[in-house]
Amino acid sequence: MKRRIPYYHIVYEDADILVVYKERDLFTIRTSDPKTSYSNLYRFLEMELSKKGERPYLVHRLDYETSGLLIFAKRLEIQQKLQSCFEARNVVRKYEAVVAEKLPSEQHYDIRQFLTSNGKGGRVYLTDELHGKEAITHIVTKNPIQIGTALSISIETGRRAQIRLAIASLGWHLLGDNKYSKTPAKRMYLNAYELEFPRETGLKQYYFKVSPLWLKP
Repeated sequence: MKRRIPYYHIVYEDADILVVYKERDLFTIRTSDPKTSYSNLYRFLEMELSKKGERPYLVHRLDYETSGLLIFAKRLEIQQKLQSCFEARNVVRKYEAVVAEKLPSEQHYDIRQFLTSNGKGGRVYLTDELHGKEAITHIVTKNPIQIGTALSISIETGRRAQIRLAIASLGWHLLGDNKYSKTPAKRMYLNAYELEFPRETGLKQYYFKVSPLWLKP
């Protein structure tokens, strides 16, 4: 069977930033695996922007299996400004997910965890406040779909695997998450569909959204 080729498309671009929708099964940047040296989103953008004498500056990431919006800066000072917004928890980040369970709608969950990992790219674990980094996730159950229930999710922190672990902590199974939920599917049903930065950043455009894949309007 021929492997599906992952791709991306540009949602917005100006002289300061580039906002991209990353497809699933695409690394944001290269990993320790030499195979990813050229097959990663950053590399693709680097080649594209070099044609105009520009380069991308990484601001944040999405997991390999997760699709969704990512913002890149075009100058170092813009990168630092945007990263400071993430660190100050001033960025609105909205995701959608699908779990296998059939759940009642409009149930709200606020989840605070402390996470650590066993190394770069390794598994993430729950720990205590002394040994981990805080992860705050807000989940609302939404519409039923044929394969389960769609969730609306927002995060205050951007820890690796935090949404996957938050969902698992509720006893639910994120479809396609083979690491923490062990629920095989054709893809991992996690998608970042909205980003909003404070007006004070001075961006020409500070709000970005794509149509959700599973949430109903």
